[in-house]
Amino acid sequence: MLYPVIGVPLLGTDLYCRYMQYKYTRCLERAGARVQLLAFNMTGNAGDGKVQGPRSLEEVLELCAGFVFPGGPDIQPVLYGQKALPECGKPDCMRDAFELPLLRAALEARKPLFCICRGMQLLNVALGGTLLQDIKPKQEYQHWDFWHRATATHPIELDPDSLLARLLGTSSTTVNSIHHQIADDLGKGIWVAADSPEGFPEALELEEYPFCLGVQWHPEHMAARSPAQQKLFEAFVKACRLPL
Repeated sequence: MLYPVIGVPLLGTDLYCRYMQYKYTRCLERAGARVQLLAFNMTGNAGDGKVQGPRSLEEVLELCAGFVFPGGPDIQPVLYGQKALPECGKPDCMRDAFELPLLRAALEARKPLFCICRGMQLLNVALGGTLLQDIKPKQEYQHWDFWHRATATHPIELDPDSLLARLLGTSSTTVNSIHHQIADDLGKGIWVAADSPEGFPEALELEEYPFCLGVQWHPEHMAARSPAQQKLFEAFVKACRLPL
């Protein structure tokens, strides 16, 4: 499969969401993929026209060789067995209702997965984990720095045995950060591939899975200036070319 089709949930239809969506699309297309936007009703409008595509999870799984689960608003705490704290942001219930079953179906089908920021948190929730609803009282570095999203703002340490360390060729690096929640109790089969100086999980991987990488930062904003971050998209797309 020379140009694998990658499914990416639609972020929204306003100008801001279209800008943020473009960042993912650009990185994936540069890595040699074709992007299929997936609206929660499978027929949403992306602004420039209809999001043409499959209308059921079965059709999505048949069409898409792999999936990127992107950033976005906080996930409903009820989905991981908690009550919302005052610090928890307003969720997008329609995205939750669409993306969580999609992610679980993709896991069942053992599709390659690249889960970014909210997507990494969703991966943990899908496998029975929980989230820390607000990290601000415990953080040493600023983890919400939208205005410097294209540059690295804090360090992380990588597990030398991780897929992430092999892809980046290092045991430490610096990343950007646009989040205030993190994975807390880990879901079944998940392990921490990188963490911040505070001990916050910054990357998650899944045991005995073809390709599953979750990162808490936003490589799509760094990739234009950082070839190392673009490598993550390239490795993911390469995995999507391989037969299951």
